[in-house]
Amino acid sequence: MSLRGVIPPLLTPFRTDGSLDLPAFEANLESLLAFDLAGFLVLGSNGEAGALDEQEKLDLVTSARRRVGDRFVMAGTGLESTRGTIDLTRKAAERGADAALVLTPCFYRAHLTVEALRRHFEAVADASPIPVYLYSVPAFTALPWRAELSALLASHPRIAGMKESSGDLGLLGRIIGSVPPSFEVACGSAPVFYPALCTGASGGVLAVTNCAPGPAVALYRAFLAGDHTRARRIQEALAPLAVAVTVTHGIAGLKAANEIAGRRGGSVRAPLLDVPASVREEIRPLLERAEAMA
Repeated sequence: MSLRGVIPPLLTPFRTDGSLDLPAFEANLESLLAFDLAGFLVLGSNGEAGALDEQEKLDLVTSARRRVGDRFVMAGTGLESTRGTIDLTRKAAERGADAALVLTPCFYRAHLTVEALRRHFEAVADASPIPVYLYSVPAFTALPWRAELSALLASHPRIAGMKESSGDLGLLGRIIGSVPPSFEVACGSAPVFYPALCTGASGGVLAVTNCAPGPAVALYRAFLAGDHTRARRIQEALAPLAVAVTVTHGIAGLKAANEIAGRRGGSVRAPLLDVPASVREEIRPLLERAEAMA
């Protein structure tokens, strides 16, 4: 159970009527099991977790646990209240999650001080039957992560590490420099995956891994082998695709890329909109270039 390696934050396919498409979710898992992935994240930002009701979330965790055997399953359980996060974390553990990824609450961001967040994460970890990983993604929360918060929480026996998704390598370096080696800090931004590994990141929880698992794993292997020339070349090919399916076109673009790659994307859940066919044709050569590096 570790963030050392590459982990896809799994997509959640929906049918055109907006209903959850569990068979498509399971088909994607079956395809990804062929790759040397460290595990799987269910209910992450790219899984449209904010648009799911509790039963759907638990069904997805149950499905992932059943399908992946002894592979690592992490579930996103962060909600706006400490009480709600504790409850969902316990329920995810009961459904077989090995660890919880806890997003920072953000609705009252102006009052979420370092002390408020410290108390929140410690309360969740105190009550959690499974290891807890912290999750910083300011692109969605608009809440910048303070490096000192990691240092305050790293000594908690149930807080095992964090996913840092800002893409800020300076922040990543400050976090890694402030925590013990046992506290795993994973990169959540594929455009900076290689430099993040050079900075000391344990691995990557990367959206682009859904549609391009081969290149993401190849980059990580090249880094471990000390083949920095190859790792840089893969990074150069992977970054434009990663930007296209996250920053530029968002989850709808990622789902389109997944379908181009031969997996299931499905619709996004309203109010998000699916991308037009022209975007698919924009993504296709980016995916082909990245795949050629695998």
